[in-house]
Amino acid sequence: MGQHGIPLNRSDINSLRDGIWEFRHHHHRLAYFDTPGDGTFAAKRRIRDRRIVDPEGADDFWWYPHMDAVLRLTNGWAKEGQLAPPEEIETALRIREEDVQHDKQREKSD
Repeated sequence: MGQHGIPLNRSDINSLRDGIWEFRHHHHRLAYFDTPGDGTFAAKRRIRDRRIVDPEGADDFWWYPHMDAVLRLTNGWAKEGQLAPPEEIETALRIREEDVQHDKQREKSD
């Protein structure tokens, strides 16, 4: 993804919950979110209606939203079941909140 701008396969990324996404590689998972880096956050969710963003049907990744400039990694885990463990999603949400709060404090002090 870093070299191409998009994943090589649809299965390489997945939306989890409340703007938390995961990179997937074999049995490894790495959660992330996007932010402009200024202490704000707006959850980006999987797009459900292709007609809204890709009326010509040309984009294989039409369902992936336009992310903010900064992607922040939160936590990782090994896949053990079909679904991401709820405690790992909660950890990612907690890390995101701490990260965004840190950005807010930095913006205030600048």
